[in-house]
Amino acid sequence: MTLTPLKAVIVDDEPLAIEGLRLRLEKIPEIQVIAEATDGDQAINLCQTLTPDVLFLDLNLPGLNGIEVVQALQSDVLPMIVFVSAHGEFALDAFELNAIDYVLKPVNLGRLQKSVEKILERHSPKDTGGEKYRLLKALGESSGIAISELEDWLKSDQPLPTAYNQELVIKNNDFEKIFLPTKSIRWIDAAGDYMCIHTLNETHIVRITMKKLEHQLDPKIFVRIHKSTLVNINCIKAVRPLRNSESILELGNEVNLKVSRNFSSSINEIVESKLI
Repeated sequence: MTLTPLKAVIVDDEPLAIEGLRLRLEKIPEIQVIAEATDGDQAINLCQTLTPDVLFLDLNLPGLNGIEVVQALQSDVLPMIVFVSAHGEFALDAFELNAIDYVLKPVNLGRLQKSVEKILERHSPKDTGGEKYRLLKALGESSGIAISELEDWLKSDQPLPTAYNQELVIKNNDFEKIFLPTKSIRWIDAAGDYMCIHTLNETHIVRITMKKLEHQLDPKIFVRIHKSTLVNINCIKAVRPLRNSESILELGNEVNLKVSRNFSSSINEIVESKLI
C-alpha cells in the first residue's frame, strides 16, 4: 500500500511565498497541502478544524506571529511545525518549541525534501507510514533505488529491483537483439575498442568502452581484476595466490584469470568476506 500523504497547511502573509512553497511541496508525494492561511488567527482556526499533520509556518505574520501561533495552540491539535522565515535570528526560539525544522527563504526543493525526511522520522509510531518510510529510505540508500520504485515493488511479487541493469541488450551477428541476463556473465575483457562478454557457453563481442559497461553493472557483483577485465564474483571457484601480491582466479571449465597487483585488494576483501 502506498504511503498516505501527511496533511499540511501553509501559513504566510505573502501570496507569492505561499504559491512557491505549495508548488514545491506538490513535487513531494509524502506531503499533501490541504489549506493555506495568511495570518496567525486563520492558522489557529485551520489547525482546530482540519487537524493537519504539518504546519509550514512563517514567523512574520500580521497579528500573532509564528511563535505566538504555536504557543496558542492546544497540544491535542498541535501539528508538527516547520518554521519558514527570511531571517535566522529566531531559530533558537523556534527549536525551543520543538519545531521539526527551521527553513530559510527562499526555499528550494532539495531543502524541503530534507525537512520532509525529518517530519516522517518524527511521525507518530502508531501510524506505520513513518516507520515504513524509514525502512524504505534505508533500503533506497543502500541500493540506490528511488523510494517510489521501492513502493511499487512492495505491491508486486517481483524480486527486489536494482539500480543496475539486470539484462544487457546486445546484437548478435545477424543484428538481432539479445537480452542477456547479467547473472549469466562470468567475466568480461577488453579487446581493443570492443568488449568480450563471456557466459558459460558463448562469447558476445560488443562495441562499448569498459567504463560505460562497468557503470551498467552492479559493482558488488562485477569486480575489476585488471585494467581490462571484470569478473562476476559469484563465478569464482578458487583463488590461487602468486608472487608479488598477484593471484589466479579459477572459474571452472579451465578458465583461469590473472588478478593484477593493483586490483588484488578487491579480491582479498571478497575472500575475507566468505571465510567461515
